Amino acid sequence: MGPKFTQLEGLDPQHAKVYIYRPWAMLDGAAAPTIQIDGKDRFNISNGGYEVLALSPGIHKITVKEGTFISSWRADEMNIEYKFEANKNYFLRLSAELQDAGISGSFISISGRYGFALIDESYAINELKGIRKN
Repeated sequence: MGPKFTQLEGLDPQHAKVYIYRPWAMLDGAAAPTIQIDGKDRFNISNGGYEVLALSPGIHKITVKEGTFISSWRADEMNIEYKFEANKNYFLRLSAELQDAGISGSFISISGRYGFALIDESYAINELKGIRKN
């Protein structure tokens, strides 16, 4: 993975800047789900990673889906469809939070909660500080 986040990239008068990030989490930590933009695979997002996209203004559908055939990402497909504006920053947070784990004999049970949502800039910047470029 690349360098840690230090600051926002400059705004672009022709594009929306979309930061897609995934804070480090134990649940599905080794998985790298695929991020699609308007139905096309763009990249896999690692645990504790982020990417910055420059999108043309307008409505775009951003999807998180299971990654490669060996991916251990267990969440259902998640989508955000949003009208992005040029010269603005947007922050999309992908989360996988462990809720419960237990062992009974040789049976291991793990449950969690997954989320994919637009996040307020001040909150996102604070979380991005510990995250590395994908």
